[in-house]
Amino acid sequence: MSRIRVVIADDDVGIRSALEDVLDADPRFSVVGSVATGQELRTVARAVAPHVVLLDIRMPGGGPEAARALLEDCLPDGRRPLVVIAVSAHTAVTNVVSMLRAGAVGYLAKGRLAALPDLVARCADGEVVLAVPGAAEALRQLTRDDLAAARPVLR
Repeated sequence: MSRIRVVIADDDVGIRSALEDVLDADPRFSVVGSVATGQELRTVARAVAPHVVLLDIRMPGGGPEAARALLEDCLPDGRRPLVVIAVSAHTAVTNVVSMLRAGAVGYLAKGRLAALPDLVARCADGEVVLAVPGAAEALRQLTRDDLAAARPVLR
């Protein structure tokens, strides 16, 4: 079984180091890049072709814009599709919704390192994982917004 190739994107070097240590200790993963800005992320992701990107939503050049850019830049060429997972201490429903709309398939609250490898592996296997308070409300909001957008306008 091949290892899941991960790039970690966070402007806090301590957080990057902790995430890398946890994932590198798990044989399912290989951390192939670690960056502090959205621009570095795009460059590194193109060069190393990760399977998963852990993306801090508040780093310079991060958040929904970085997720959209990554997913446009890293279209699969016979590989499995790129998986973007938001990792943040900012877990407001609006943040979760904006990252899901940008293409993220996971949103993980910082500070839950013990569960990190399993949550990342689940996302890499095709699951949507929202391990944040308010996840249910974020899904309800997405559904309401989509239903409202789909309603025909009566004139």
